[in-house]
Amino acid sequence: MCNYGCNWDCSICSYRLREDFKPRRFLALDQILEELSSYRLQALSVIGGEPMTVPDLDKIVRYAKEERGARVRIAHSNASMMPPDGVDEVGVSLRAFSKRKHQQLTGAQNTKVLSNIFRMHDRGIRLKLTTILIPEMIDAKEIEEIAKFVAQVGSDVPLHITGYIPVPGLPWRRPTRDEMADAVISAKKHMPRVTCSILTVKEYLSMSEKYSLHSAQQGV
Repeated sequence: MCNYGCNWDCSICSYRLREDFKPRRFLALDQILEELSSYRLQALSVIGGEPMTVPDLDKIVRYAKEERGARVRIAHSNASMMPPDGVDEVGVSLRAFSKRKHQQLTGAQNTKVLSNIFRMHDRGIRLKLTTILIPEMIDAKEIEEIAKFVAQVGSDVPLHITGYIPVPGLPWRRPTRDEMADAVISAKKHMPRVTCSILTVKEYLSMSEKYSLHSAQQGV
């Protein structure tokens, strides 16, 4: 299930690289549940935008869990809000550990974000954290601070580092493979489960399109 819109306005958001894909209409709750009922629903993934802003998300999750016995996953969230009861997994995009850098990139403070990550883990939600390596902004030193935080959350929480995809109008560049390697080494000083990826704009747009199409075809 794909949600349109976000409660933040991140300058670095890779969605800015995509052409406007605002839907022509939005489904009401009863229409969403009717659509979901037509599939053999084993798992429900909610993507965005910011999935937590989906209207009646709690009712959708309750239907998926209690009526269909499905696992529910929030694919990627900024963690500014807590998920409703019943969510099994959340992918959290943590932009920065530094309050100043987080404010600069997102226009929002990260105090509640960091708190919510701990709260979700304490609630038994499976977490997967990602962050973005941005040379001269979110560098290896900042990635290391993020890794320290993730290690405090729990040893079972992995961290994935993605290479920044340049957004037009911003001063930052794509990281080199050496810079990515340095960031991974810095993170692994504090936690063992660290992975990374660097995509080109073309690769990102192709992957994004395929994921959205797959979600639509699977009814999730």
